[in-house]
Amino acid sequence: MGVQLSCEEPVFDSSTDTYEALHDRSPFAVDAICMVAARVRDGGGAISETHRRCLEEVRGISSATLFAPVARSEAVQSMILVSGWSDNGWLSGGHAVRMAMELSMHTAWPKLLKRMNTNKVDPNEDRRLVIASRTWFCLYLFEHQLSYGTGRPAVLKDDESIRDCRYLLNHPLAIEDDMRLVSTVELIAIRERVHDALCPLEGPVKSEHLEQLRRADADFKHWYSSWDVAFSRKYENAAFYRQSLEIQHLHAELFHNATALRGINGPEDVQNMPPAQKELAIRSIEIASKGLDITVNSPAYREGMKYAVHYTHATATFAASLLLRLARLLDRVDRLARLMAEIPGKRYALTLQLMLKRSKRRQTSRSPKVSRDSQRSLVMPVDQAPNPHAPAVANTQYRAVEPFSPVYETTYRADVSMHHSHAGHVPAMNQMPQMFTQHVGHPTFTEADQILETLDRTDVAQLPVWISDQSLGGQSFSQHGMDAFIIPTEYLPAAPQIW
Repeated sequence: MGVQLSCEEPVFDSSTDTYEALHDRSPFAVDAICMVAARVRDGGGAISETHRRCLEEVRGISSATLFAPVARSEAVQSMILVSGWSDNGWLSGGHAVRMAMELSMHTAWPKLLKRMNTNKVDPNEDRRLVIASRTWFCLYLFEHQLSYGTGRPAVLKDDESIRDCRYLLNHPLAIEDDMRLVSTVELIAIRERVHDALCPLEGPVKSEHLEQLRRADADFKHWYSSWDVAFSRKYENAAFYRQSLEIQHLHAELFHNATALRGINGPEDVQNMPPAQKELAIRSIEIASKGLDITVNSPAYREGMKYAVHYTHATATFAASLLLRLARLLDRVDRLARLMAEIPGKRYALTLQLMLKRSKRRQTSRSPKVSRDSQRSLVMPVDQAPNPHAPAVANTQYRAVEPFSPVYETTYRADVSMHHSHAGHVPAMNQMPQMFTQHVGHPTFTEADQILETLDRTDVAQLPVWISDQSLGGQSFSQHGMDAFIIPTEYLPAAPQIW
């Protein structure tokens, strides 16, 4: 669990932050780690007594930090864990930022970099600065991830507190996970620049927005290729770190592309899309498909999903939801829903289950005598087979994703109890979508049916964005981020929360 926790939130050093050391320095940290471990062990099932007791302890200590002075860095690190593995981590994440500022962690990296540049490195004297810098880097990327997930503005900015963070790798106290950490910080800095250039996110999409996304595409590709070379020196292509690096690239590009598709509220809008926006929609289908392929087919990444923070589950659900709206690749979306049902991702599993069930009902209820034109999918005018006799499109801005030939095993374990039964790999974009298979018995499917029965009594025009596959979110995505595509928590059964 310690290894996986380090991969997801690299704020601890396994060589010094052992159980005994943390137990002496910070019971809060030990309780937070045990809480996450118990949550992971529970998976998609009911909360265990161990998880419940750890949660109560962490809630009590977390509440006390609101009105007590911050004395140690471990309190900040622990609050990062609290926020990262909470479904509503926005407030606790913001509290962690304030706690870090109380300890002047935002000044640590400039001081450490200055020492490194003047050859004054001393492992004993620098340890506090290294820990503070690593923690602050994690807060920067984590706060921006929360911002993209909720549609709220990020407070931390790309400034001297994180700039040139890659030089941390040259310090004698650097650890293995620092490479993953600083690479993600650099990606978030690129995303911050892209996001600021696309703001405000209300109103019509302009040609300069599409041009900005074209430049961002080049920046994201350069970031991925340069860091993949660095990771390839230590890890094979199918390793978690390499797969995660590619997923981060794909999800970053997909999220910002979605902001430029915000004006697509129905099939009639597709007909009026300018060519550049239509190409962006097609590319987004390919990106989402590739990301979903890695998520459900890469054994290393699937295993990592068990331990993933809230943001990772949210981005996977967002990508699948957007793909379902754009291309209706129901088979892989259904498989992601099953995966989410096996891990602590109930909210995300339920979102996809509801969309799939509603889509299946609509397909089976179609009458052969009724014209299909009025029922045509949102993306059918976009996602068509190419006409070999049609003239080539001039000035194509978005190059198609390169042919994807993953080296990881392309079989999928449909259920944890079916170790010897594998479904075949699903080819990518040019295959016709198949009807998804029947769901195995799982308690959340009953919940999905109950919610769907209520929604069936709602007029189609009044359906919320998160359940509709006939819209790309409109202004709702601009206002609420990825949460616009995910079922609100009020639809879920009451569950204990820290914050």
